[in-house]
Amino acid sequence: MAFPSAKTKDLEPDEIFLDSKNLPGFEQGRFEGRLEQPLSRKTFWYAGAILLVTLAALWYQALRLQILKGNDFRARADENRLRVLALWPARGLILDRNGKILASNSLETRNYPWGEAAAHLLGYLGYPSERDLTTGNFSEPDAMLGRTGTEERYDSELKGEAGSKLTEVDSSGKVLSEAVQKLPQSGRDLELAVDAELQEKTYESIKDLITRRGFKGGAAVIMDVRSGEILSLASYPSFDSNNVSKFLNDPSEPLFNRAISGLYPAGSIIKPLIALAALEEKVVAPEKEILSVGYLSLPNPFNPSQPSIFYDWKAHGWVDMRHALAFSSNVYFYTVGGGFGEIKGLGVKKIQEWAKKFGLGEKTGIDLPGEKAGFVPGPEWKAEANKEDPLWRVGDTYNLSIGQGNLQITPLQMAVYAAAIANGGKILEPHILKTTKEGKARKVANLDPANLEVVREGMRLAAQIGTAQSVGGAGVQVAGKTGTAEIGSGRRVNSWFIGFLPYENPRIAMAIVLEGGLSANLVGAPAASRQIIEWLVQNRPEFTEP
Repeated sequence: MAFPSAKTKDLEPDEIFLDSKNLPGFEQGRFEGRLEQPLSRKTFWYAGAILLVTLAALWYQALRLQILKGNDFRARADENRLRVLALWPARGLILDRNGKILASNSLETRNYPWGEAAAHLLGYLGYPSERDLTTGNFSEPDAMLGRTGTEERYDSELKGEAGSKLTEVDSSGKVLSEAVQKLPQSGRDLELAVDAELQEKTYESIKDLITRRGFKGGAAVIMDVRSGEILSLASYPSFDSNNVSKFLNDPSEPLFNRAISGLYPAGSIIKPLIALAALEEKVVAPEKEILSVGYLSLPNPFNPSQPSIFYDWKAHGWVDMRHALAFSSNVYFYTVGGGFGEIKGLGVKKIQEWAKKFGLGEKTGIDLPGEKAGFVPGPEWKAEANKEDPLWRVGDTYNLSIGQGNLQITPLQMAVYAAAIANGGKILEPHILKTTKEGKARKVANLDPANLEVVREGMRLAAQIGTAQSVGGAGVQVAGKTGTAEIGSGRRVNSWFIGFLPYENPRIAMAIVLEGGLSANLVGAPAASRQIIEWLVQNRPEFTEP
């Protein structure tokens, strides 16, 4: 048995419990009743180091803000206090050939007093798109720029040059002072070749026929056959340049300029070109008569009992070239275009060649954005586009000879083409801007004037006794050609008229198309042309007197 040593003493349980009760009453939260330990010297070193690092960081930050980056922050402060604002210049006016205002300004707003009638011709203003800003064409997101029409084509001339002013503001944004740094320079006024009143009449005439006779849309172009000046250019449906946003999602596509971008089959208005080409290539003499019994039956060498039939719109009997143009005989042009019997015909290559001479399949070069080139089909195209039937057949040439098939043209091209017949074979570059310089033009090479005169006489006969009689008797001698081009199944058609006047001394050429009308309707583009011609006779005698 072990005995406790003298140096140790066992603690009794009651002693332990007494200590836990804190009988002396020490404030334990203030550490009473505990032994105090002196702080070590390391503690002071650590505290001093932390303080030194903190002071060094504060000193460096002050040095960076005041000295190293002082100029930068001072400049940023000035930028917050001083603001450079743009001073937008007044946009140039757009005037017609007689000085009437087509586009003007008020309270930073662009005004278009002729509304829908001139919308496609003038265009409208809009803010730069994301693409404009990212491509670097425009650097000011608040700057207005031209969209379509004259506003877009001549934007650099119309917009002028922006100025600037320096504005000082306080912390709340209140303007303290302003100083102009650079005065804005107003844009240049533009005078167009367009006649505003004729433009309105042209638009109202096609709109009237389209809405009354169930067409879907249309376009008209009237130009000076001597200078290439565009006197009116209209497209329907149209929009209001003063409020474009409500037209953006319209399914009738009112922002689409059918006059320069609409592609249509030509129908019979191509026949004067085929006739001229046939004379130039000596396929037929103008007096040569061809019999139309209402159709042309092309023998089928593989199955003689089933010939290919190509229809005329009526049985014309024997017709020469002038009367074939006047009465629009399909059989005559099937024959001189694709050949039949003893007549060899032009063939597709010659038709393509002559179409190109008159600018078909190419842009005219008009000073408006969005022009389309059109298309003249041929064997190479068919071989590529129609894998199931790649061979170009004589029937394809027949269709091309009367403006059907895949031939695509614009109303503007047809106005240039009509002007070339009127002015002796000069292919004009049309323009909307009125200038003192003579317009660009090229002559159809080696064209025999006698052959061209035969075509002109045929078109004159059409207005006297033929398919274009509705434009006759309007107070001026007119030469013209009508056309009806089938769409799809043939239940709907495009109605065409091209022509020039006065016949003896031409000044005006026109091309009008009304699209998507019912095939049973007999009133179309010639009726709209008659309205315009009568207005010209009454109001613009300088263009209609011989």
